[in-house]
Amino acid sequence: MSRCGRCGFWSKYPDNHPEKKYAGVRIWYQIRLIDSEVWEDRECDSFFERIPGFHPMDHFDYTVKRDNLGEAYTAAKFSKGLAWFGVATSLVSLALSVWGRVHG
Repeated sequence: MSRCGRCGFWSKYPDNHPEKKYAGVRIWYQIRLIDSEVWEDRECDSFFERIPGFHPMDHFDYTVKRDNLGEAYTAAKFSKGLAWFGVATSLVSLALSVWGRVHG
């Protein structure tokens, strides 16, 4: 269970904010919450424990960079496998061509 008030993606509105209806916003989902909903238990896949002293946008930037780095690693790993397949196919083709000229 997670609570938005404990999450690094929770950005509390300042006390002098003109719209007093909402307590703040969940940055990841762009949802504004009223005071009574901030500390409710909820299932949230994007919950990120708040690091003291970090601004919510710092948490957001870190998470976006981490996710992009993971996606880049997966793409690079797939590309490397595809490149090795291409090299193997080329070598087999070369070997068959040489074999055909020598024994053909």
